[in-house]
Amino acid sequence: MVPHRFSAVYFLWAIGVAMSSSGSTQESSGDWEILAQTRALVAAKELHSTEKSLIKAWARYIDRVQPRGVSISTAKMFAQPFSAPTTALVRTDRIARSGARGSWDLVLAEAAGILDLQSPIPNTGPPQDPALVPHLAQLAERCEAAFKDVGTRSELGADMHALLETLSKTVYVHEEEAHQQLSMKAEHLDRVALLTIACELLYWSTPSAASILENVSPGIYRGPRPEGVTGELRMAAETPYGWVLIGGRGPNHYDADVAYILDLGGDDFYSGRATRSSANVPVNLIVDRSGTDHYQASEYGGLGAGIVGVSVLVDHSGNDAYEAGRLACGAGALGVGVLVDYDGNDTYSADSFALGSAVFGVGLCLDRLGNDQMTSPLYSMGFGGPLSVGMLVDGAGDDKRVARGVYPSPYGTEGQFNAGSMGAGLGFRMLDPSLVQAAGGWGILVDCAGDDINQVGEFGFGMGYFFGVGIVRDLAGNDSTEASRYGIATGAHFGVGIVLDDNGDDQWSAPYTAGIAGNWDLTMSFFADCAGEDTYRGGGICLGGATITSLACFMDGGGKDSYEQGGDPAFGQAGHPKDLGRGVASLGIFLDAGGAEDSYPDAAPEQVGNNSERVFERTEKAEDKSGISGRGIFVDR
Repeated sequence: MVPHRFSAVYFLWAIGVAMSSSGSTQESSGDWEILAQTRALVAAKELHSTEKSLIKAWARYIDRVQPRGVSISTAKMFAQPFSAPTTALVRTDRIARSGARGSWDLVLAEAAGILDLQSPIPNTGPPQDPALVPHLAQLAERCEAAFKDVGTRSELGADMHALLETLSKTVYVHEEEAHQQLSMKAEHLDRVALLTIACELLYWSTPSAASILENVSPGIYRGPRPEGVTGELRMAAETPYGWVLIGGRGPNHYDADVAYILDLGGDDFYSGRATRSSANVPVNLIVDRSGTDHYQASEYGGLGAGIVGVSVLVDHSGNDAYEAGRLACGAGALGVGVLVDYDGNDTYSADSFALGSAVFGVGLCLDRLGNDQMTSPLYSMGFGGPLSVGMLVDGAGDDKRVARGVYPSPYGTEGQFNAGSMGAGLGFRMLDPSLVQAAGGWGILVDCAGDDINQVGEFGFGMGYFFGVGIVRDLAGNDSTEASRYGIATGAHFGVGIVLDDNGDDQWSAPYTAGIAGNWDLTMSFFADCAGEDTYRGGGICLGGATITSLACFMDGGGKDSYEQGGDPAFGQAGHPKDLGRGVASLGIFLDAGGAEDSYPDAAPEQVGNNSERVFERTEKAEDKSGISGRGIFVDR
């Protein structure tokens, strides 16, 4: 059992675990020799002492704030920082493979592992009794039991709604006592039970299970049906936990409290009410076999939203439209929410906490095939709040993702917008360390193939904040990514930001403060682009620039690259006056191992260019004190 508070004793124990297991569980994934080269570079340039001093400094500050709910995986990263990108590589490998096979239960198992939970995959396999209704009743009872040490589900749902409203306005959620209490209650949720329920629901979404149910009633059903449901039905059964419906092959309209829908075809409409769990519906499963469908949740929650319960939405084919407000499209709020779309050129549009987003739960949005459009401006597309994992997994297709343009910048910067999206992990940090501090979870975006466009506002694209871990993995494609402040492998205040790109001629743009492996305050950032002719436009702190007791590492493994704009610190520079005050040097690393003739800006530091090496030491003077505030290395091979 992981301690609720991340104490120095726990931190030192995690160091031992990390060191003893180092190298024993790594998997091979493509040509990622650049990670080993970077570790060797730290040793060759005698920067180990700087790394160790950072680890000790992190331990001191961790002991001061003692955040609740830090996972072992996250603790290992702060204990052995250069294991972080390898850990991200191994986990995203498994997620990508499972997604390509359609093994969504294995993706849920990966989320469980990140959260230090047991595997949710039942050892007994699929249910022995093929009767759906009795099994749904059992699942509903098990869902209720998962909350027995937490509280009344109806009250928890209202409290969760209020917390998300606050979080949409400020990261200092725990300024309100009610939100502090809800965070502590959430620690007692039986998340293994909810994840196991989700895996069993996914069984009923498979073609084999659907075929059995399709033959239950081959004729047209003419009995009672819920208000808000129109179109041909093959079956309708009212239960205490929601209706169980089988729709025909024509167009249907579903707007009712539903435990289960199997729709055999047609261009259908689904409301938010029909596609979420709630106080009235503990367990919700929607399976649509085919058709151009319209999913619309105009109110709070829907389209695979696990609100104090479990909701799974599976759409097998069709060019579908998903429209929603807050908490939708594979979102978990004190619950587990899953959206699976197997095929089609789909459009997703949601306000916030959507497309693989979770707070106190697990949210998965899994799109296997198609050229898709995704828009959700805040805390979306792989967002993990405390005690959570949020994942967006895209199998193939040329996609466009937009997370900006609505919620104003928390810094008040005109023309800039908050995002917290596209692989973002965020915790509930308070400036007063005596208050409850809730560590962030993991936000993961995995894109397996396609030429994609990513546009994200502040705090996004592999961004970690307060023990949150943000990871982006792109396995193939010529992609374009634009980010604002704190974007692209970055973070602040004990964050971990990681971006790993396997291949493709990519364009990376983050011209504002802290981006492309640039960070701020007690944070580690890793950016690695394994191959391709890439273009980088940085600004401010970037390209291996680390500040205030932080580590930033930029790695490019191959190709003729263009560095069109830099910043300060950048290109492996590190340091800040506050480092001097803390007596610890930040560490910056820049490695371009491609061997090709790269292009560097005229304003780059001296000796920064092709086939060159430079070791940096930044000195600061403050009042009567002077010393080294940062060390770093630039290498172009």
